[in-house]
Amino acid sequence: MATAAIAATLAVSACSTAPATTQTSAAGPTTIKFWSWNPDEDTAKPYIEAFEASHPDIKVEIRFIQYSDYVNTTQLALQSGSGPDVFGLQVGALANQFSSLAEDLTPAMSTKLGEDWKTKITAADQLEVDGKQVALPWMITGGGLIWANQTLVDSLKLTVPTNYSELTSFCAAVKKAKKYCIVQGAKDAWQNIDVYQSIINQVSPGTFYKALAGEADFSSPEFVKAFEIWKGFFSDGIFQEGALGATAYPDANDAFHKGEAALMVNGTWQNADTTNARLAQYAATYGDSFDKNTVFMPYFFPQVVDGGSTGTLFGGPDVGFAVSSSSTAKDAAETFVTWLTAGEEGQAIMAKTVQQPALSSVPLDLSDVKTPAQVTALEAQGPALKSMIGAREIQNADVKTALGDALSAVASGQQSPADAAASVQAAIAAAK
Repeated sequence: MATAAIAATLAVSACSTAPATTQTSAAGPTTIKFWSWNPDEDTAKPYIEAFEASHPDIKVEIRFIQYSDYVNTTQLALQSGSGPDVFGLQVGALANQFSSLAEDLTPAMSTKLGEDWKTKITAADQLEVDGKQVALPWMITGGGLIWANQTLVDSLKLTVPTNYSELTSFCAAVKKAKKYCIVQGAKDAWQNIDVYQSIINQVSPGTFYKALAGEADFSSPEFVKAFEIWKGFFSDGIFQEGALGATAYPDANDAFHKGEAALMVNGTWQNADTTNARLAQYAATYGDSFDKNTVFMPYFFPQVVDGGSTGTLFGGPDVGFAVSSSSTAKDAAETFVTWLTAGEEGQAIMAKTVQQPALSSVPLDLSDVKTPAQVTALEAQGPALKSMIGAREIQNADVKTALGDALSAVASGQQSPADAAASVQAAIAAAK
């Protein structure tokens, strides 16, 4: 869910000399430590309960860490030998940088599903680094959506905008009602990059991914135009004041779910918001400030370019799970990871949360979705997920950092769109 800024200076190595501390006992179950930013404790509970019920010899202890702290906390812990047995990884730079700290899961998957296991798991190759399967995908998600607090929108007698002109009028009306229009966690590069990809995929479909591969020039006019549109989200009052100081999680996410904002840019990883089970979790989290009858509705990102098309998603594995190479309970850790990602039982729980399971044989379960309109919206995502235009994550950490910095600089007025585009191109050229 599943997706954030990674410091360019992050240096991950396999220099740890002390093994990860894992509780074991001849008289009791093996205890494995599981760290991630996704899932949180509430979301993880049904998975862990089901796993422990079918594997009484293994106990799982989860530690949820907000993504803004996750990368450095986990890296330092793994290197010091005090880290988790199982940990979350993201496609791209994070998988590359943590690869030396993770076990190769190819043998475990060959045992679990057979030598042809890659034909049964969607996009596992995106979590492969130099031939090493450093993690396994848990769910498949796509960016390129905007979510509406439909209950709030309806109460204001408004319609979710489908183009830029409608968006500016919509935001003016929402702000008049003392609410945020689109609440953006612009302190987090990952959410800004998601918005930029949504924009550039309308300006020039597919060119973003060609530029990252060195097959197009990031300083060309289409990228500059995308930066100009991005700047407009701030100067035209579409994002809230102070957006650059807000994180996506928990700041923007909490504001949106508590009814303080009409819209939030997010992807299919938020699909569980359409279920009664997730609404009950929010009621428990937010208390009386949350109405469990609230309807959250996904829409494709609005048309922000004349002639641009909507309905394009980009993505792959939202989060993958790795086994620490310094774990003293590798067998138990691998059993848990393969159960989560390649087991019918674990993936069926995923399907019930309305997330696309990585195990292709498991279909979505829409039985707990609150309204027929939400079912229709979720079903519309299926074709877009099958024909995604490109990966959501940027493979090179320096390029990802450069783009995140450029977006922040343009938003704050410290850099022109042309200079921003040139700075990203320079990072791409340096990465060759």
